[in-house]
Amino acid sequence: MEKKIVSLINDLKSNKKLSTFDEASTKQAVVLRLLSFLEWDIFNVEEVYPDYSVNSSNVSYALRIKNTNKVFIEVKRVHSKLDNHQKSLVNLASREGVNLAVLTNGIIWWFYLISTNGSWQRKWFYSIDLIKQKPDTFVPNLMDLLTKTKVAKGQSVKVAKSLFQRKRQKLAANFLPEAWNQLISQPNKIFVELLSDQTEKLSRYKVDAKSIQKFLDKHMDKWLIKRVASTGAAPPSATMATDILDLDDELSSATSQASPKKEPVKISQSFADVSIQSFRFNGHKYPVRAWDEVLSTLCDYFVATYAKDFEKVLWISDDQKTCFSRNSDQLQIPEKIKKTDIFVETKMTPDRVVKTAEKLLEEFGYNKKDLRIEAR
Repeated sequence: MEKKIVSLINDLKSNKKLSTFDEASTKQAVVLRLLSFLEWDIFNVEEVYPDYSVNSSNVSYALRIKNTNKVFIEVKRVHSKLDNHQKSLVNLASREGVNLAVLTNGIIWWFYLISTNGSWQRKWFYSIDLIKQKPDTFVPNLMDLLTKTKVAKGQSVKVAKSLFQRKRQKLAANFLPEAWNQLISQPNKIFVELLSDQTEKLSRYKVDAKSIQKFLDKHMDKWLIKRVASTGAAPPSATMATDILDLDDELSSATSQASPKKEPVKISQSFADVSIQSFRFNGHKYPVRAWDEVLSTLCDYFVATYAKDFEKVLWISDDQKTCFSRNSDQLQIPEKIKKTDIFVETKMTPDRVVKTAEKLLEEFGYNKKDLRIEAR
């Protein structure tokens, strides 16, 4: 089986007409050939069900075992952008109780574990590029995920869960530098107490919190990790590097809702010495008494509009400083966001408020220019 799959991949790499394949050609020359090598009877429509339809939605193939859908595969033409087809596929698979879903243009293959919790963006767990990657790096996983016997026995779902967990662990590891920087630059009570207790054990004298802060400030530049991993967590993109496709997740992409068409004032000046009166966003004017009300007011709007995806704000940070957190101890002056368990930092300079507000807008698919500050 493995040799046949590797041979197919080599044929694709040397096929000069590959880039001209339409959707039908992609299905016949790539997807069905691959499925046949993975033990599926591609001539049995009850096993490899083409154009499987559910109400007004359909998927290219439903892989079935004993009249039960096990895997949905949506196929697009070679080199097609896949990003805009993820949500519909995942939602369809979820409604039908299918554990695994695959989105492919014949070359790029994205895998989704439907049974995992969270929004559709968070269900992606593995990606393959048949052309860019070396076969020995992904063919074993491909076989584990899609071979008929493994799907029938439930082994493919176990492999998917293992890959999903590995992806989450690697994503978490990417945040270690940022977590370290926050711990050092914004030490919480527990950290200070640990340092104080250890100092007392060595010297037999208690050191006060002010001395600890002074010590940390003095050595901060040496301890901060300069290159902090990106906090962007989004479903894969066809243009992403292969190593990123294999390792990083989660990612949470901005919603596709269009931003209002208008001509907002560009936010480029400094607001350090001005007082805010109000701000305009999405066609509405929001009076505020102080700068610290801007983020909480915007958050109230996004919680009401994007309740299921609001936790994406936890990925937002500014100059290695946390802006949103479920742990209030990580923030200097936290304010709890209504109808959530998330806190927002309110001790910010006006410029940092605006910068964070822009990131908040972008996280939910708006342009940062859609915010108009009215100050004096």
